[in-house]
Amino acid sequence: HNNYTSSLPKTFDWRTKTVVSPIKSQGGCGSCYAFASVAVLESVYAIKTNSKNVTEFSPQQIVDCSNNGNSGCYGGLFQPTIEYFKEKGGKIATDASYPYVGRTDESCRKDGINEIDLGQIEYIDIPVGDEKQMAEVLINNGPIFIGLDADSELFMFYKSGVLKIDNCPNDREDMDHAMVIVGYGYDEKLKLPYWILKNSWGVKWGESG
Repeated sequence: HNNYTSSLPKTFDWRTKTVVSPIKSQGGCGSCYAFASVAVLESVYAIKTNSKNVTEFSPQQIVDCSNNGNSGCYGGLFQPTIEYFKEKGGKIATDASYPYVGRTDESCRKDGINEIDLGQIEYIDIPVGDEKQMAEVLINNGPIFIGLDADSELFMFYKSGVLKIDNCPNDREDMDHAMVIVGYGYDEKLKLPYWILKNSWGVKWGESG
């Protein structure tokens, strides 16, 4: 892979290919992990099935039902979420049949839901800081679930442009928010490469979410 960077396109954006669902809002529930997991699964499913539109999946099902390492509205992770779907045979509820309520319901709904069969689900861990592999996986497989430190005011009140936070922590224990990488670009003025992220804080955050 010596000539790796030159073999990658300078910019790439899954949003241009109608496989990224609209921006959602998680509200006051700490369910970013569920929204990010769903966003990845929606996009990868749309890519694999050559869909012309995205079937939206249910973050609420994850909040209510995946309790093997996840904590409902109090946070969770990608691995336990994916393990939950693997255990139930790769089936995931549609958002329309299991809508988001923004709280942890007492019970996991089993009746009256429409589930899509995703087939066999596999995932890989990308080593922290390996941005070349991240770009390659993004292009070859689809959007990527990431954890990041969202505590800085620059991040919370981000409006537009390339966000550069000096001394941005990248230790696992600093990760308190999940988002999805949907593309990357290069800012010619700043001479700076950047990642394009999809958040779950509604369309008012950042560049329309």
